[in-house]
Amino acid sequence: MDLRRLRYFLAVAEELHFGRAAQRMHVVQSAVSHQVKLLEQELGFSVLERSRHNVRLTVSGEIFLPEARDLLRRADEAMRRARASADGTVGRLAIGFVDNILWTMLPPIIRDFLQRWPQVELTLHPLDRSAQIEALRTSVIDIGIMPSPSPGHALKSVALAAAPLVAAIPEGHPLAARSSLSLVALASEPFVLFPRKMNSRLLEIIVACCASAGFAPRIVQEAEQLHTLLALVSAGLGVTLVPEWVARIPQLGVIYIPVDDLFTPYELIAAWNSGTDNPAVPNFRETAAGLAGQMLYVSPSR
Repeated sequence: MDLRRLRYFLAVAEELHFGRAAQRMHVVQSAVSHQVKLLEQELGFSVLERSRHNVRLTVSGEIFLPEARDLLRRADEAMRRARASADGTVGRLAIGFVDNILWTMLPPIIRDFLQRWPQVELTLHPLDRSAQIEALRTSVIDIGIMPSPSPGHALKSVALAAAPLVAAIPEGHPLAARSSLSLVALASEPFVLFPRKMNSRLLEIIVACCASAGFAPRIVQEAEQLHTLLALVSAGLGVTLVPEWVARIPQLGVIYIPVDDLFTPYELIAAWNSGTDNPAVPNFRETAAGLAGQMLYVSPSR
């Protein structure tokens, strides 16, 4: 059904005068009359009774009028929502993230995004780097917050934040009283780390840094979530290394200590599929870069 004909009919039905309806619609009177006649042909019944001096609704026209108003209202709403979807103000967005940003960086990003685009429905997926890359390639998620480097292979990325690693030590441990320490001071300590099967970038950095310091970490417990590792540290089962932003949130029984000779920062990027047509992706990327950028860290020279 031609929405223009409905609008002309609505104008005549409310004005009960073809001339005033034409002025309202900014067209000539003959155009209004012609479009209403075409509407009646399409409907198969008359909606207006016309005389030389009067225009009034037929019984069928009176019944059809509220339906026409509703059709136009729904059409206008559909166009409004479609336009909003095209610029990312409504819609859906699936976000992948690594769990070390769950307590610090992610909440303010989500909060700020929803304040600016409250009609975008978010779904959150805690995934490690490898799982996020696969989820982006298969469109399970729209954007991922993961460790660098850029995954490539039709995936684009932008730097978000970087920070040094700090040591997480059980409260009461002999090293816990230090204001800083060297990495080699942890050489004889038991470590709690991610399992190798996860291909964790954080684990990769920790193992590489320990190797540079002349030792391999003695792993006594493994866990796939950072909060579990910190619980193991709190229980006194070992030590670990975490990004500095994790240390900004107090953890019962855990002391965080800077490591003087650990120069490799842990870096985060936002990644997305270059073929995505979801307009909420650049909006989220802009929000994440703006807030996460406040945590940017430049590693010192050796």
